[in-house]
Amino acid sequence: MKKKLLLFAGILIVALTLFAITKSTIFIESKLCVGCGDCVAVCPVDAIRIIDRKAIIDAAACIDCEICIRSCTYDAIRKNK
Repeated sequence: MKKKLLLFAGILIVALTLFAITKSTIFIESKLCVGCGDCVAVCPVDAIRIIDRKAIIDAAACIDCEICIRSCTYDAIRKNK
């Protein structure tokens, strides 16, 4: 019984960790991103950074407000359905 409980707890921890990592439904289409920084300027929680001339979204900080999507001139920011 104790082993089953530990196994269940382990699976639950892994599932919650994966959920936290992938909670953001907003992502960058890297082939389209030119690293202009427009999205960085409008993000209210500073969840976007430019690294190697591409925008990167910090999923843990992102609040899914979609302001960055509307600000992207190159349509490089998308939302999962």
